[in-house]
Parts: sequence; C-alpha cells; structure tokens
Amino acid sequence: MSVIRREDKEIIHNLSLLGALFGAVVGGFLVLYSHKQANHRIDSKAATAQTQQALVQLTSNLTTEEASVAQAALSQVNPDFQPDIPDVSSEKSFWVDLSPWSLRGLCAGAAMVGSVAGYVSLWGAGWLGAILTYKLIRLIYRVIRAVAPNCAAAQRLATPSGTVCTYQRDQNRLLPTLVKLFMLLTMALSVLAVVIWHLISL
Repeated sequence: MSVIRREDKEIIHNLSLLGALFGAVVGGFLVLYSHKQANHRIDSKAATAQTQQALVQLTSNLTTEEASVAQAALSQVNPDFQPDIPDVSSEKSFWVDLSPWSLRGLCAGAAMVGSVAGYVSLWGAGWLGAILTYKLIRLIYRVIRAVAPNCAAAQRLATPSGTVCTYQRDQNRLLPTLVKLFMLLTMALSVLAVVIWHLISL
C-alpha cells in the first residue's frame, strides 16, 4: 500500500503547477528588475556627471581664491562633488546594452527556467512533506494508543478474514486531515514569509 494517498498526490500536483506559475512570474520579474536597476544606475551617473559639469563651468570663471571658497561651499552642500567629471558615455553594461527583443527573449527564458524550478521544488517539497506528515500522523496515533488505548481516535477498524483479523484505516478520521491542513498552512506561511522578506530587501 502506498504511503501517500491518491488525494494527497493530486494536491501535490496542483501545488506544483502553482509553483510553476509562480516561478515563471518571478523569473520574468527578476530579469525586468535587473534591467530597470541597471538603467537607473546609468541615469543616476549621467545626472551626476551633468551636475558636476555645470558646477565646474560655474566655478571656472572665478578667481583662484573664489574658486576654492566655492568648492568648499559646494563640498558641504554636495559631499559627492568632484572637480573631475565622470565619463559615463563609454560605460558598458550587459543589462543596458540589451535590445528589446533580447530582453523579451531573456524574460521568456527566465520564465521557463523559473517555471521548471518552481514545479520541481514544490513537487519535491510536497512529497517530502507528505512523507513527513504520514510519519507524524503515525507517531501521534502511536502515542495516543500508548497513553489512551480506549480512546475513540485510537480504535482501528477490524475486518475478519477467516481466522485472521486485519486492520484498516478509517477513512473518516479527523486527526489526519487536521495534521495535513496544519502542515500545508505552515508551508504556505513559510513560502509567503520568504517572498515578503525578499521583496522588502530589494
């Protein structure tokens, strides 16, 4: 008899499909986010270079004394001010140099990789979780039968088969369902916490 029931296998499969969808979205989002951040860095450096150039031109018409006073004042107002203008025209970046079609292709590739990774990771986590849940349920029943053998939850259905009495699981038991729901909720909250933590750190 299989450790994992057919209903649990269906739940694992459905969760894996959701994981594939989630992985595809995350993969595409990471590519777009990296592209946007690279463009933002280049734009920030270009704006800084323009500001530096304007300030240098402003102070170039002053005398040496006035220029030193102006540079000291500018250094207090703008600590990043440097007389040397940074050259950003020759700066190369993989994300910035991407063409629109290359960016779309990279997004599609990242979505496919994320989809496969999401499906496989949730499928493996689902099977591992199902096996651990099965072991936990058996341990709980073993403890219940040791502590309170006459408890209704500890009773097993006996089916006489000739001279031998075989025991079957009661399909209407409530405890396994509660344990599975608790484990599923714990896994969902853990994944949600990790996702929120990563989004906050971005």
